[in-house]
Amino acid sequence: MKRPARYLTVLASTLLAGNAYAMDLTFSTIEGGAGVPLSVVQTGNGNGSDILFIHGFSQSYLSWQMQLDSELAKDFHLTAFDLRGHGASGKPTDPESYKSSQLWADDVAAVIAAKELNNPVVVAWSWAGFIVMNYVRHNGIGDIAAINFVGANTALQGPVPPPSPKPGQTTAWLGQMMSADISENLEGVTAFIDMVTTEPLPAEVRHANIVFNMMTPHYVRQAMLGYPPDNGDLAAKLTLPVVVSHGTDDGVVSYDGGAGIMAVLPDGTLSKYDGIGHSPFMEDAERFNRELRALMKRVK
Repeated sequence: MKRPARYLTVLASTLLAGNAYAMDLTFSTIEGGAGVPLSVVQTGNGNGSDILFIHGFSQSYLSWQMQLDSELAKDFHLTAFDLRGHGASGKPTDPESYKSSQLWADDVAAVIAAKELNNPVVVAWSWAGFIVMNYVRHNGIGDIAAINFVGANTALQGPVPPPSPKPGQTTAWLGQMMSADISENLEGVTAFIDMVTTEPLPAEVRHANIVFNMMTPHYVRQAMLGYPPDNGDLAAKLTLPVVVSHGTDDGVVSYDGGAGIMAVLPDGTLSKYDGIGHSPFMEDAERFNRELRALMKRVK
């Protein structure tokens, strides 16, 4: 199902024109797990309830521009950060810096503590599903109010298989993104960006996404891809509200795989995005933001 032309206009104008609704972005650097510096961005209503956005594999806080620059900022306090190895955060060369569940958990805990977030609702896209489950494993759920998994890998049903290409696609991009050859790496990143939405991104937005994805070194991606979590033992611990937002045409994390965790989350809520790809928060930001607002009202 094609998105209406208005979607492309709204996405382009929001990402390129600056903050339409939000207060000025505030940037800071905090110390994450093992001392890795993490770049944190905040905006919105300082007196509002907290939302913590965690981006996915090879991305940055800019992935959440359609939320940071939205009416959500009028009522809520919005926080995002660049993962270790990504964006403006520190990029250790030791592969173990990306394979330790404790370190990923420590990063999230550090952001919550350093920024004094009060029981935030955590929104986790794609690979960030693993990160949130690492946090739950080591810190429990006492300091968070709810989780919104978005096109997410969680391993709540065991280890996650690699992406399965749709007709006409290959997974060559994945190997290219691991290459130290910058030109080959760029080809892989470009193909990856073209897979995260069902409809082509506006040219300027596509370019911006390619640029900030290239800020993640190949060695970081290599280490992350080798991460083999199995979080099946944690499903019973998710006794807080959980919303699963997933596009039926997701070519990165299959709909069946992502939405399938509802089988182990009997009290979870599934939000099915028909005709949407890997990025519901970009591809139908209006609906996504409305549903996130509803989740906030439910738990706050």
